[in-house]
Amino acid sequence: MSLIVAEVYDALIEAGTSEEKAKAAAGAIPFAERLATKEDLDELKAATKEDLDELKAATKEDSDALKASLKELETSFNEHCDKIERDLAQIKFGCAVVVALLVKIAFF
Repeated sequence: MSLIVAEVYDALIEAGTSEEKAKAAAGAIPFAERLATKEDLDELKAATKEDLDELKAATKEDSDALKASLKELETSFNEHCDKIERDLAQIKFGCAVVVALLVKIAFF
């Protein structure tokens, strides 16, 4: 038992409480070294704020990097789409020429 808990136990015994009840009551009191002080909580609050600030900064960096990657993908995608459109236009023109030649051969 800690000093404070032992003092409570002794006081309860002197007051006439049975040993069993005094032990149970003294054991129910938390040890002072297990309790958080205001300083402990302030330190924890400051450390948590630091951790959150670091997490926010890292998240922003990740978000910015992701946005840049998506922008690059969008640019690449648009370039490929433009190439496909040009290729399709060439294919359409080629098909039109072939059809015109077939029509000329068939009817002239």
